[in-house]
Parts: sequence; structure tokens; C-alpha cells
Amino acid sequence: MFRYIVFIGFFTIVIFSKNIHFLEEKYYSALDSTFQKRGNIHFSKDEIEIVYEEDKTRLTVKGDILMTQKGKNKKELDLNKKPVIKMFFILFEAIYFEKKDILQSYFHMTNKEGISTLIPKKDIAQYIKSVRYYKTTKKLNFLQINLKNSDRIRIEEIR
Repeated sequence: MFRYIVFIGFFTIVIFSKNIHFLEEKYYSALDSTFQKRGNIHFSKDEIEIVYEEDKTRLTVKGDILMTQKGKNKKELDLNKKPVIKMFFILFEAIYFEKKDILQSYFHMTNKEGISTLIPKKDIAQYIKSVRYYKTTKKLNFLQINLKNSDRIRIEEIR
């Protein structure tokens, strides 16, 4: 019986968890500069965790709390106070796991030649200009978030 419970527990973890390796590119309009980082993102049933390779920064989202850790320095942020950051995590998860209902609650969606374009509805339109992404069944080719202040974030899954 114990082995059966352990097997079910392990199987549940595998179903609800997913790891991807990615390249993140951020363009800051005010600096007219682009910065790149590589990292790994881990989705589990209750959290999203991102670990950047170069500086070993760890971001963990549980519910509405973002925990950041770099070395021994730890900080917590209530994502309800930072809607752009919260929307980034909602978007990434909804696109990766194809949760169209979540996307449709925040965006108007169109698709042309496999590239999906999301135009924000109401509240988040003050922060996000548009979102574009291309995803095949096995890979997120790219996700680009264009912000109102002309900054942009682009994520590409790499293998």
C-alpha cells in the first residue's frame, strides 16, 4: 500500500511539474539597451520558480507573493502591488500550458500564420501594449511582451 501511495505521489508531481530552459531578452527604452539572461523555469502545481544561470538569482511565485533570493539576500513582494510583474507570470503560465480561458479574460486574441497576438483589455492596458507569441506543441518558440513605456521582454525556450 505504501508503494502505491508513493507511486501516485511521484506521478502527480510529474504531471504538475515542468522544467524549461530559456533565454530572456529585455529592452529598456530609457537606456536604449538590451540585456540577456539564461535560466531555467520550473512550474509546479503551487508555484513558479525561475533560476538565472549567470547570477544565480532565484525568483519564486507562490500565490500573490514573489520571493527573490540572490545569495543570502531574500525579499518578498506582494504582486497585487505590482500588476505588470504579476501579469508576466500569469501570461507565461497561461501561454505555456495553453490556458486559453485565462488569456481571453485579460486579452483580445488573434492568430495569424501561427503567431498569436494579444491586445490587453481594460486595467492592464495601462501597462501592456501587446503580447505576441509562437508556440508549437512541444516548444515555446518566443513570447514577447511590449510594455506601454516602450520596454519589451522576449522569452525563448532553448533546448
